Amino acid sequence: MKTYTYNLFPKPFVIFGYTLIFISIIYILVSILIIKNGDHIIFPAPIALMFISLIFVFFKTKIIINEDFRFIIKESNLLNIILSREKVNIPHDCNRILIKQKNKKGTGYYRFVLPVTYSFKSYDMFLCSESKVVRLINTDYSRSLKIAEFFKSNFNIEYILE
Repeated sequence: MKTYTYNLFPKPFVIFGYTLIFISIIYILVSILIIKNGDHIIFPAPIALMFISLIFVFFKTKIIINEDFRFIIKESNLLNIILSREKVNIPHDCNRILIKQKNKKGTGYYRFVLPVTYSFKSYDMFLCSESKVVRLINTDYSRSLKIAEFFKSNFNIEYILE
């Protein structure tokens, strides 16, 4: 089996996650010193920071490809605990990967407080044969190229950007 693993969040978020881990550890140490002096402090804040940072740093997605190239397993895990697992059947005689750009628009969760609308580019990856097309993953541009290069180097499947 061939495996390709990547962080779900981009590198700036991973670096931000490590920064949050550092800040939460300092927060916990300062809280322990304050408790020794007789004051009390609330612990949920550093624990929440630690939880958010663990998600940023350790949430990974893994693509596992069968040696005979019949199926792909997409796996999401956090701290090596599998959160989801999906099996994608590869079309018979798959000869290319199509990477198709989509422009998406979204709105903030708190539109009634701050009406924010944003747009972003998303890239869908499809496994294509002469008779069938199967959607593989939706990701950003650089990651889609890395995954396509992984397929090209291991299985000699060309990719097409559309």
